[in-house]
Amino acid sequence: MTPPDLLSLAAQSCVDAAALLRSVEVDVSAKGDFDQVSNADVEVEAFLRAALMSGAPGSAVVGEELGSATAAVTWFVDPIDGTRNFVRGLPLSCISVAAAVDGVLVAGCVLDPFRDELFTAAHGVPFSVRSTGLVITPAESPRPLVLTDIPLPGSPYSGEMELLAELMEIADVRRVYSTALSLAWVAAGRADAVANIGVFPWDTAAGAVLVREAGGRFVEIAANAFAAGRGEIVDWLASGVKGIVS
Repeated sequence: MTPPDLLSLAAQSCVDAAALLRSVEVDVSAKGDFDQVSNADVEVEAFLRAALMSGAPGSAVVGEELGSATAAVTWFVDPIDGTRNFVRGLPLSCISVAAAVDGVLVAGCVLDPFRDELFTAAHGVPFSVRSTGLVITPAESPRPLVLTDIPLPGSPYSGEMELLAELMEIADVRRVYSTALSLAWVAAGRADAVANIGVFPWDTAAGAVLVREAGGRFVEIAANAFAAGRGEIVDWLASGVKGIVS
């Protein structure tokens, strides 16, 4: 399957998963000291796994809730990125699916079920946003607008509060608590950059494709941190995050 084929399958699977999500009665349980999981996370991931592996026979899935495997075509699936927002009814979460071929990310799809916004891109397919709601053309602002969840509760790192304080001196800062959604918004030009620590491949895979195909940069830092976006602020963020995690 070509990257456009994989993107088409990912996008349709996300749309169908969002329809399923509307019918799920949500039940929540603890997942560690600072995290939560819902039955919706598990049901949506199971649905996505079945749809993606059926549509691309022989493929494998790296998922947040139901385990990981790899193949020539590997899917990275986050059924609900931003679960802690989702279970409180805050409309700041999304469904995220990416495809990698022989270890290289080639297609990404992020679906915001609350706003019915679908962000897509792939090798050979330009970044696009399909939205049924109000969409404002992003305007320039005097300072960079940066999305970050640093510091997260329970973080083992030191220096995060200092980085946040320095960042707030030079940028407008928003905390979203959904890495995939933040990356999609950066790709769309709604923010200039995003950086986070304590992330996993399913958090970032789709968003990394979106940002790169939209003309931005995605800088992986160690195995669990990144900075992404456009402009000099990306280098500033990457340097600061690297100093914390290294």
